[in-house]
Amino acid sequence: MMVDSGATAKGGPVINILPEKDDDGGYASGGWKRNLRFASPTTPRPQFIVTPVHESEIQSVVYCAKQSDLQIRTISGGHDYEGISHASEIPFVTIDLINMSQITVDVEKRSAWVQAGATIGQLYYRIAEKSRNLGFPAGVVPSVGVGGHFSGGGYGYMSRKYGIAADNIIDAHLVDVNGRILDRF
Repeated sequence: MMVDSGATAKGGPVINILPEKDDDGGYASGGWKRNLRFASPTTPRPQFIVTPVHESEIQSVVYCAKQSDLQIRTISGGHDYEGISHASEIPFVTIDLINMSQITVDVEKRSAWVQAGATIGQLYYRIAEKSRNLGFPAGVVPSVGVGGHFSGGGYGYMSRKYGIAADNIIDAHLVDVNGRILDRF
């Protein structure tokens, strides 16, 4: 699979692709140490691990994966106990959203833009930085990624009063199977 974002950051490629071989250190540096159950040499691993920094790079990965007949798995925080992002008998590529963790809080609008690679702890921290009175009804484990947490509903201590995290999402940018960025507005 070849992915060329055409953009550079600090003189190097923006998109980081880690190959499937264990001996290059790619899995260790790519976060595959997160769950040691999947560290076995017999565990089927992704063909590539891609760590994009921009939505357009995800579009490129979707396009290339479709052309290469690879499934796509995403991971945002690493709390994937079932191993859906880590292992599969079917050839796949993993999009690790760790580099897409920007959070912008707008106190006046009582809203925030949160990228899927951010953690719940980072979200709570950014909200608390801007306001002592605002909060968000999500989980209690600060290292859980918002991408997985929100897509699974997002239950937390404030859910009985304010609903689950997914109930409070008013807009999102999604990349569909054809590589198009979908936006509510």
